[in-house]
Amino acid sequence: MSTLILSRRLPPRQLRHWPDQPVGNCNVAPSSLVVQHSDNTPRTWPHGALAIALAIGLHAALAAWLMADHPQAPEPTPPMPITVQWVPPPVAPPVAQPTPPEPTPQPAAEPPAPAPKPAPPEPKPDELPKPKAQPRTAPSKPVAKPVAPAPSVAAPTPAPAAAPAPRPAPAAPQTTTAPIGRAGYLNNPPPVYPPAAARRHQEGTTMLRVHVLPNGRTDQVQVLQSSGVPALDEAAQVAVRQWTFIPAKRGDTPVEGWVNVPIAFKLAP
Repeated sequence: MSTLILSRRLPPRQLRHWPDQPVGNCNVAPSSLVVQHSDNTPRTWPHGALAIALAIGLHAALAAWLMADHPQAPEPTPPMPITVQWVPPPVAPPVAQPTPPEPTPQPAAEPPAPAPKPAPPEPKPDELPKPKAQPRTAPSKPVAKPVAPAPSVAAPTPAPAAAPAPRPAPAAPQTTTAPIGRAGYLNNPPPVYPPAAARRHQEGTTMLRVHVLPNGRTDQVQVLQSSGVPALDEAAQVAVRQWTFIPAKRGDTPVEGWVNVPIAFKLAP
């Protein structure tokens, strides 16, 4: 920065030579010089001092101006970095599936009880022996003796014939019994409740008509009356096909026969 210095040329001081002669009562040496200011001439600063003072003042003013608080432009703030973070999409919570009802444990199949021994046949009543017919005795002809003729004798009357033997009583007719489940189905496994029907709270009773062979095994299983739910009817048929029955009997002889079996499906409360 350049500094402008202003100066003014001052008039030269007036030097006055004092004469050798005395002025008034004062004696002044002729060699001495006295600087006097004229009453009409104003006093002024020396040329060099005024320039120095002016320069110092200007520098002081400039320094004061520089040191004064001036609003400074705010420094540019560097932009904050932006962080982009990938966030995985929220995982949908797994939908809780309804727990299927626990299947009813099937009781262990007990070995089939031995078939009851057929009762010994009742002894037939002994037939009464037919009475033997008594042979008829022909009257013996009298042998004529050479004797004198005697008065005639009447012929003897024959004995009456024996009564016929009574007929044996006819045997009692043999009755036929219907087949039944062994021990009230206790030894046969119950049907399995279909899980789909249990979830839908479906209940009902299925009436089956079963054809039982002489050995106690099933031959045919028919739905006599439906429960209204096909799954329950099918479960009842599958179970009853594995059952063992006491066959029908005619007297003491096992024979085939039909039996009605109701199967009830009901959910526990």
